[in-house]
Order: sequence, then structure tokens, then C-alpha cells
Amino acid sequence: MKIGILSQNKETNITGINRVTIGLMTELLKIDRDNKYFFLGRTDWMDFDIESIPIIPDAGKEILLNYTLTSYPLDIVHSHYRPFHLNPNVPCGKILTIHDLIPLLYPEWYKSQYEYFDTAIRKSAEEADIIVAVSEYTKKDIVEHYGIGEDKVKVVYNGLYPSKLFSKDVKGSALQELESENFILSVSGVGPHKNQVGLVEAFLLYKSKHTDSDIKLVLTGPVRRYQVIRDIVEKHPDVSSNVILTGFVSDEELVWLYRKSLAFIYVSYYEGFGIPVLEALSVGKAVICSNTTSMPEVGGDAVAYCNPHEVESVSDAISRVVNNEKYRHELEKKAVIQAEKFSYIKSAEKLLEIYKTFEK
Repeated sequence: MKIGILSQNKETNITGINRVTIGLMTELLKIDRDNKYFFLGRTDWMDFDIESIPIIPDAGKEILLNYTLTSYPLDIVHSHYRPFHLNPNVPCGKILTIHDLIPLLYPEWYKSQYEYFDTAIRKSAEEADIIVAVSEYTKKDIVEHYGIGEDKVKVVYNGLYPSKLFSKDVKGSALQELESENFILSVSGVGPHKNQVGLVEAFLLYKSKHTDSDIKLVLTGPVRRYQVIRDIVEKHPDVSSNVILTGFVSDEELVWLYRKSLAFIYVSYYEGFGIPVLEALSVGKAVICSNTTSMPEVGGDAVAYCNPHEVESVSDAISRVVNNEKYRHELEKKAVIQAEKFSYIKSAEKLLEIYKTFEK
């Protein structure tokens, strides 16, 4: 079969969905010798060879996609990130991956995206032959909010980004100043559901209760919401130097931070999967994370859970992990074992089985 892949077209700072695409395609191309894969769009951001079918991104997507597929007939189109509509004269299997329904569930935070999720993605989900969800929790949301039958939604977990990027060398990086610091790490995007403000408030509460603790909090990720965090921290000048905002970091720097940290913390209100939790587990770190949505699927019994809606609960979880060395080491022993349950090899094998259902 000929299988076309739709994903994001990125030039720099490859994150999120692009990592999922690279992870899946790297393994699919290893195990599948029967099918031919094509990428619909640019491929210069990838680090493997795959034939490209050119389409113009972000301009008349549906018209161009349908026109393109009349010239390049495919057996399956699988979109990793966005809805698509194919005309009846473009007969092929349609697979849509849905990572989460966050804007649909939090319209007060994502008003501009609500209609997109309520109309475009809903329509594409209804028209798709199969929907791929990245967790059982996301599947539950899809079934509940879109009224899709359970049999149509298949769960294919995310895995870890190819390990060749996991270098420990950060010579010349400004992060080297953290070499001798004792810190807990949080890796997060900027959405309100990521609960960065709640995390900082919980950390400051922990510091107020444990004034002799030298632990610091390091936050990585886009800087757009940092001013809100700075405003909170500035109200506590006695501990303000204990909250470090790095901004965006490279893959090498990120792995260095994971390995150097005492523990990892992730207290998002909602996740479709929770890749940072899996990344931290994979390097054997004690993890503190939310007891909500998909995160218990990823963390299993290998993490310290907390209620992200309660600052006291998050603060207590920090205390349990930071102050109790025995408990922290128990989590570290479980971490890698739990992480090994997830891999793009396993995910690619499951995805290939889904593709095979379209064979004629």
C-alpha cells in the first residue's frame, strides 16, 4: 500500500507532534518492508529519508490536499495533527490521530481554538475510518465529546524521541552554572492548563516550610508566560533566586537537565499523554506528577502523585520526594522499568496492524 503522512511543517525547535512523527516513522520504516510511505509536505526537518509529496502549507489546505491526491493516489492518508476532508473522488482510507481535546474542555482558556475543535476536528473525526488516540483517557474524551463509537478509536501510546539526541554534553551552555546546584526540574509549555503558576506557588509554599532546604526549581519551555511567574516570585524576595527560568533549551541541554536534577515535577491539569513524564522516568528520575487525566497511565506506580488543583497537595508531594531519600530512591528504581512499557517500536507495531486492516 501507499501511505501518506500529514504532520506539522517545522523549521526550528522541533517539539511535540513532530517528535511523535519522527519517532513513529523511524520505527515504521525499519519494520515495514511491504508498504511505501510518503510525507505530505516538507521533509527537511526530518533526520531520515522519506519521499515527499509537495503541498503548500497553511494555504487552501483542503483544496490543495484533494488536488494533490488526484495526482498522487494513496491507499491511506494518516494525519498526525490536523483534521482533513477528502472528496468522494479521492478514495482512500482516512486515519486521524487526536492527541487531546484541551480547547474543547477548557473553552475559558482557549476561546480562539474552541470552534476549531468543536467543528473541524469533530467533522474529520466523524469522517475518519479510524481515529488513533494517544492514551485511554484521550479515547474516553473522544468517545464522550464527539459521540464516536469505541470500536473506531484505537489507542497507540507515544514513546520516546530517538535516543541518539540524548547527549550529556552541554559545554558552552549557560546551563553549566547549574552543575553544582540541587534542583527539581519541570518541562512545560505555556498553556494555562500546564499549571505553571500553581507549581511555583506550591514550590514557594514548600520553601516557606523548609527554610533550610537548598533545593531550587528549574522551569524550561517557552517564555511567553514567564512574566506572570516573575510577578509571583518577586513577592517572595527571600527565595526568588530559587526559581530559575531557562527558556527554550536544546535536546542535549534538556537531557542534561533531566540527568542533573534531583527529581522531576509535572503538575498539569490535563494531558493527552504526558511525554515529559515518560522522558524523566526513562533516565531514572523520581517523578512528581498530577493524579489526573492520562498521567496515571504513563506513571503507573512509579511516581509520586498529587492533586494539581491543590497547592498544599503539590507542596506535600515535593516534600515527600525531596526530603525522603529512601522514598526517592524507591521511585528511581521503578522509573526505568515503567518507562520501558512505552516505546515507538511497540507503537509502530500497533500502528502497522491498523494499517493492515485497509489491505484489499
